[in-house]
Amino acid sequence: MYFYQTKLFFILSMIGLLFSDSGYNTIYLMEFENMQNDFTNSHLTEALPDLIKENYNFREDIRVEYAGDIRPYLKPTDSGEENSIRGLIINGRFQTINDEFFVEFEAYDIQDWKRLVSRRIFCPVHDIICVHDGFLMAIEKSISPFLTNALDIDATISNLEQNPKREIPKSHDLDNDNKNGNLDNLSELDEEGLDDMGAGQKQGQYGDRYYREFNFTDISPSPNFSKKQNSESLITILDQILTNPYNVLIGELSLYHDPERAGNMRGEIPITYSVRSALTQELFTSLPHEKLMDANGNVILQFPNSNFIFDELLLEKLALMKFQLMPVIFFNNRIGGIQFIILDSWKEKYQKLEFQKISMLTENQFKPLFALTPGSDNIQLNLDVSSQEVEYNFSIPHEAIGDYTKVTVKFMPEVDLDALLAGQSRTH
Repeated sequence: MYFYQTKLFFILSMIGLLFSDSGYNTIYLMEFENMQNDFTNSHLTEALPDLIKENYNFREDIRVEYAGDIRPYLKPTDSGEENSIRGLIINGRFQTINDEFFVEFEAYDIQDWKRLVSRRIFCPVHDIICVHDGFLMAIEKSISPFLTNALDIDATISNLEQNPKREIPKSHDLDNDNKNGNLDNLSELDEEGLDDMGAGQKQGQYGDRYYREFNFTDISPSPNFSKKQNSESLITILDQILTNPYNVLIGELSLYHDPERAGNMRGEIPITYSVRSALTQELFTSLPHEKLMDANGNVILQFPNSNFIFDELLLEKLALMKFQLMPVIFFNNRIGGIQFIILDSWKEKYQKLEFQKISMLTENQFKPLFALTPGSDNIQLNLDVSSQEVEYNFSIPHEAIGDYTKVTVKFMPEVDLDALLAGQSRTH
């Protein structure tokens, strides 16, 4: 938690701007913290902030950005300008406690780090509709009051504090609705009419609907049913885990005057990459596989054809899955403006780019630490468990980096990287 608060403090320090006392017109979003490092819900770190962004897409008077965004369009504005930034920042976290899934979030003023609101919602585990609707309901009730033209901040904070801090969205589980007594119209048929139906096969009525349940657990599925389920589970696990496979350790940044380029600063920064430890643990226990170790201690996971349906469609999905991610190192100023980029890629096309608006260094030092290989007998996942340290050296004009920089490492698939660089470069 201390690390999370420290991270928030630096983000707030980075984007702190002067603005008037009128309502907020800009929302900055941070990734939500996965407090239990639960890989099954890891997508929510970005999905929950994305929901906030989508919720306010229709508001032309409100701007929603990601805090410390790597994109270069966030620029400082004069506090005296009519359209000056008046921003708040939202951060949050989520975790599972017993049978409940908790989501908490807070909003802060980006100028003085004054907390505007704090909310918590909880839902039954696995009730994603409850999480979705409850989260948006809490955001609408807690954040929208600050997005008005005329705003009394202290009065709004006081009014929201009188509301419950713990939101309880209605679950969308029909079984739970039944248990909560919402089925007043539910009535069983006369017992005499059910005598011949057998135990566990009673007919019931809900309003003007009649129902009867049938249990087929004693009937074995087709031989390929379990194979299909295994294949779908394998794709899901690979997609969830291998889209974020690396741990990153950013070393100390060394800056000094470049003796060969007057007015430039020469920089050196080491970055260590390693496969997330979760990948080497027993995450595939629900799937049939063989786990091997090579002479260097690397992990090899093999998924045999006999337990999966490796048809052409599945192999095509595996081939198209964007597992080979490229590290991109961003240097940003206090308000998220881009100062410099280091792109570490083996793709030759990036070596030919010349940038008009930003400084960029292309490297080819990073080596992927995992490989997914479809074979004739199995699909094999190789994991290199060693650490890989890369030292990046660069030269940048002093006025570009100034007296502050924030270094961010982001792994990006080729399609996302191309979209980011579009319009920023011209080809030789």
